[in-house]
Amino acid sequence: MKSLKVLACATCLLGTVSGVGLAKDVQTIGGAMVVPNNVNVVSASKANTPSFITSFITNQEKADPSSANPVNAQIKEFIKNLGTNFDVYQLQGADKTGQKDAFVVAVDVKEVAQQFAGKEANDPMFIAAMAALDKGQVDPVTEQLILGTINKKIPTTTTVVPLNGPINVPSLDANKGTIMPKVLKTITVEDAEQVHPMAGTKYQTYAASSRMLYSDGSVQTPLYANAAFVLKPGKPVLYVGLTTDVQRDYFKPIFDNAFKSVK
Repeated sequence: MKSLKVLACATCLLGTVSGVGLAKDVQTIGGAMVVPNNVNVVSASKANTPSFITSFITNQEKADPSSANPVNAQIKEFIKNLGTNFDVYQLQGADKTGQKDAFVVAVDVKEVAQQFAGKEANDPMFIAAMAALDKGQVDPVTEQLILGTINKKIPTTTTVVPLNGPINVPSLDANKGTIMPKVLKTITVEDAEQVHPMAGTKYQTYAASSRMLYSDGSVQTPLYANAAFVLKPGKPVLYVGLTTDVQRDYFKPIFDNAFKSVK
């Protein structure tokens, strides 16, 4: 009996030690999140991305001064905040079928909203929204109102959403006042999940996911998106995970657990 007890204790200890190695913390702009130990995470902000993009734009402008425009200036200014106000993470994993990869975009909603608010920064509704994001809490009544409004706009059936279309231009000839794009781009939304609160999180968190089909002329790309809005006080972050639809079953639990674990 004693040997059986020793064996049982050893088995429990081995299971505990093994369990510790099954997951790891990964730092993001919104705090640490948990991913499986066999999933590698690479951050764009730590891969020399900002300097690469800035140098690319600068070199283009030097080669062709006419290419300099306010948009390029905004991009260079915006990219300075990579790693603080936003970041992009590549998740690299594998199973018996081969290598897997996905991307997670993280955005500090409060900072980005204030950066692009412009005149709306003085609007009472905007100020109230920023205060709520600072607090990191939404009361139950407001929560239901917001979720109800958002979920009414989420398709409940397979829906094709046009990404581009006819462009109206000033013209005396009515037949020449519309320019059709050479390639019609659409995204088909399927199995869209309603935005809902996540249970068992440190901060109030709201999540949703959807399968999508991006079409660009003759090319079609099946995708899967999984998003979560983590209301961390003072640092509310929107996470959007994206991968191909064929990798959905592999990455869905990884996305779900990672977003749920933010702390």
